[in-house]
Amino acid sequence: APSTPFHWCVRSHVTECQITDHGPGEVLARKRWLGQSSSVTRALSLVNHTKEHAPPAGVLVAIAEALAIQINRDFAPAWGIEQGTVSVNGRGDKIHFFDNAHQRDGYGFHQVDPQGQPYAHVSAEASVHAGSDWTTGTDAISASASHEALEMLGDPWANEWCFDGKNKLWSREVCDPVQEDTYTIRAGGLDVTVSNFVLPAYFNPAAPGPYDYRGVLDEPFAIAKGGYAVWDLATSDHEAFGRRVVAHFGPDIPPWRKEQKLTGYGRTWWRLVLGGADPSQSD
Repeated sequence: APSTPFHWCVRSHVTECQITDHGPGEVLARKRWLGQSSSVTRALSLVNHTKEHAPPAGVLVAIAEALAIQINRDFAPAWGIEQGTVSVNGRGDKIHFFDNAHQRDGYGFHQVDPQGQPYAHVSAEASVHAGSDWTTGTDAISASASHEALEMLGDPWANEWCFDGKNKLWSREVCDPVQEDTYTIRAGGLDVTVSNFVLPAYFNPAAPGPYDYRGVLDEPFAIAKGGYAVWDLATSDHEAFGRRVVAHFGPDIPPWRKEQKLTGYGRTWWRLVLGGADPSQSD
């Protein structure tokens, strides 16, 4: 694919992906590179803290299986990253499920702890109030978990930016631009809702499509209905007046969701504040 100044993406050469059961609630995936097997090197673990909105028996295991399928079948080959495991109460980077959002982004967020370890929080209450449940509906809890899992893998430390070839640096969040678009994966006897995600071509202004897994975007750096993105506007007065980081929301995003993104201490809020921006000035 054509490259651009500052940033370009590459794809992996996975020829075979095999997924097998590997202990209670864990799915093991091994990748085969040019005929040779390679061991798993990345791991995520789902940790449930909910009480009021606790998942029915077997649901969290089904979500773990669906996320493993999505990561290893759909995401890792497209992004050229290593494949891995998703477990319940196992090893690896943690995705914590809570009843409410603890005054953070309504559905979820991911960041790193003081030791540099990535982790994520997902709120069950936000999905329930939106009319979804653990696995069904556009706002399903599983979709939020998928969103955070993929973004943890795509940008573990939530600090990468991509140049659009014009005047903006875009945060490399792989689900935010298409966050309202979902699809289902059959796992554990359930149809589990997971999030759409953008492809490497999305962050390359000279690349041909497709730009996202589901094919809803028609150009790089676009924002789908209900999506959003954070960018740093690089202008001639950039040095004189400091960073000009803003969050730009796509068409028809609900006002309440926009408010959630711009208040509290979630990932979006921190990207703006650490960039020297006032979240209240975003559009």
